[in-house]
Amino acid sequence: MPNDPQTDGTDARDVQTDGTDARDVQTDGTDARNVQTDGTDAREPQSEAYVGAYDKLVRDDIPAVVRADGNHPVTRQVDGREYERYLAGKLREEADELADAVTSEMTGVDGDEHAAIDRDEHTLDELADVHAVLDALVSTTDHSMQDVVSRAREKATDRGAFDDGVVLERIDADE
Repeated sequence: MPNDPQTDGTDARDVQTDGTDARDVQTDGTDARNVQTDGTDAREPQSEAYVGAYDKLVRDDIPAVVRADGNHPVTRQVDGREYERYLAGKLREEADELADAVTSEMTGVDGDEHAAIDRDEHTLDELADVHAVLDALVSTTDHSMQDVVSRAREKATDRGAFDDGVVLERIDADE
């Protein structure tokens, strides 16, 4: 069967009435060239996925990032006890994310070197986030991070550290 070249060099049999290439159209009518691996349209701004209500403490530069994505952040600044409450909530959030990262590291596929590196980097990122929030929380007190480290060492000396992996399953009464 001979080709039906158009003036632009494309095969006329593959061009739809709207001018798009029929070979790039999926069964649902979307343009396959614009579909990402997760099924979203690459032409759509990905920031729309983040539009919504949050009411959570964020890093200082996040409003600028949101604006750069073409959205409008609505923010307020907190201080005093309210700031401490938001920091405590953020610490819980980051600690949960760290726990998830560590757990996924433990349950990852053996032998997948790239996945192990990605999990290790993810764990490092979450450790850094916990540290940043803890540092901010310490700055709201009359203590320094050095005070926290010193107290941690004292507690380790008095009751031990977490180096040996000791899990207390139960305490039985003496008979």
